[in-house]
Amino acid sequence: MLTTPILSADARQGEPAPRLLKIATLELPVGDDSEWEQRRDQLLQVLEGLQPDVIAVQRVQQSQGRNPACWLATRLRYSCDFVTADPPSQRLRHGSAMLSRLPVSEDGVTLLHPPGQFSTAGMLRVKLQEALVNIYVARLRPDPDEPTVRQHQTSDLMTWIGATSDGLPSLIAGDFSADTEELVSSSPGFQPARKNPGERVDPPSLVGVAGGHGLDVLFQVSHFASQGLQPVKLPAPEGSEGGGVRLGIIATLRLQDQAATR
Repeated sequence: MLTTPILSADARQGEPAPRLLKIATLELPVGDDSEWEQRRDQLLQVLEGLQPDVIAVQRVQQSQGRNPACWLATRLRYSCDFVTADPPSQRLRHGSAMLSRLPVSEDGVTLLHPPGQFSTAGMLRVKLQEALVNIYVARLRPDPDEPTVRQHQTSDLMTWIGATSDGLPSLIAGDFSADTEELVSSSPGFQPARKNPGERVDPPSLVGVAGGHGLDVLFQVSHFASQGLQPVKLPAPEGSEGGGVRLGIIATLRLQDQAATR
């Protein structure tokens, strides 16, 4: 009698590897140029160890062409897209930056209303193995920070995602002043990585950053599953006590098999 053998683990090695995406959302250490120069090599070592595929940097200030986020990208050998509404002729430009070690096939920028220093959202379309994924970056901390103003900016962002996503898996790396309940209700279909049971990471403790939900990665539950969460943290300065300076988080997401690929 013929029987069908049970496949061993070795026999299943031909199965495709899971499509994992590691995405960070963070802010750079606060301080003047000299303090940044002292800390940037530490941050570079941290990111080299963590190896995120994409890094979204919030509240970037580019002064006379010098961009700290793009400095990191150069050292890491990532691409760098500076997302800003400020004209190139402006001496000090405000925005965010999207760093990627994955191939980028498309990018885009939009302005969220009411406009402000950091009210520009950006998008990268990256290739993860054979799949295309949209990554949006936004800082939803309007001025004034009122529910109606937050809702306007969030609505602008969701409308833009609907117009540019082309049905591809999408996520949002951002900093959110709304509380978690408001954030979830205003971004239907998206799940905060920090909200998953058993995967909680304390929000960053940056000086001068307001409360609310904070830095996080929102992912479409129809396309992604969370695989883990970890902090991005600088070591504590010599002679000081504490667990270091938290700058943000890295979320590891698995692209579901049924996700659209092109």
